[in-house]
Amino acid sequence: MKKITCLMLLMLPLITFSQSSYEFTATNEVYTDLVGSASLNNGQIWDDPEFVIPLGFDFQISTHSFNTIYIVGWSVGGILSSNPNFSGIVPIFSPISQDIIDLGFDTGISLSNISYKTEGPSGSQILKIEWNNVGFFDDATVSDFMNFQLWLYEGSNTIEYRYGSNQINNPSGSFEGETGPVVSLFSSYNLDTDELIDNAFFLTENPANPVFNILEPGAQTFPGALVGMIPDGTTYRFEQVLSVEENLLNDFAIYPNPAKDYFRIQSNNNIDFSISIYNSIGKKVLFSNKTDQINLSELPSGFYLVEFESNKGKISKKLIKQ
Repeated sequence: MKKITCLMLLMLPLITFSQSSYEFTATNEVYTDLVGSASLNNGQIWDDPEFVIPLGFDFQISTHSFNTIYIVGWSVGGILSSNPNFSGIVPIFSPISQDIIDLGFDTGISLSNISYKTEGPSGSQILKIEWNNVGFFDDATVSDFMNFQLWLYEGSNTIEYRYGSNQINNPSGSFEGETGPVVSLFSSYNLDTDELIDNAFFLTENPANPVFNILEPGAQTFPGALVGMIPDGTTYRFEQVLSVEENLLNDFAIYPNPAKDYFRIQSNNNIDFSISIYNSIGKKVLFSNKTDQINLSELPSGFYLVEFESNKGKISKKLIKQ
């Protein structure tokens, strides 16, 4: 288990610090359908679908780093996570928590395409997932529908929920007795124990200008739903906010990387720190208080984890020794 854990940590930088925080904004802009996207259901009708979506880049939320996201089959169609299984500790993305369904499900002809595309230059790509003209499982009229998208931004790890045209004539059915859509974001949630590990965020009241509710670990109740349908063109943006301490820690850089005999540390911050290097099975193989050049000549080639520690916290970055 120790080896597996360390190998997972080597995949991406890991910062150990406080709970996740986001700056939330709600704006209104023209909603545009995706063009040239890859269909996930490929013309097949769906209900509670399960789809695998490659991001094309690494995304981080809380302590979770991943490059594949799943529309999870254990939920209701608009819920996504980094793990397809109903177990473990995971992030949960929920542009809408009500049970959605292919609008053509009863006819056997799909009317609700689910698709995705990743676009943009390397380093600042955006994964865009679209649910087009989806219906609601509990809508007896089989006429209510909505359009929405999830965008994930490379680098900034920003999250956007985008909403397009809709028709809601049977809100009590489509919203399952709630006052409106249930929209949320869980930074880290334990599916096995049904508890928050990191902050969760819920939107309530006016969907055009919602209240941004923050639930901390230990919270026992969820705040509820929006009041009314989300207007066409609405974008909910969750942008990560780093504390002063987190910005200080994130400033560390290793070069060259890959390295052969040594590496240097680049930082614009004047803070004291120590360095620990771990091999791929989690064993500490080097410790140093030096801050200029670290000698690697006696270490075998392979993957390593370099941990910087100060009184502000810890950050770990991957290193390849040639």
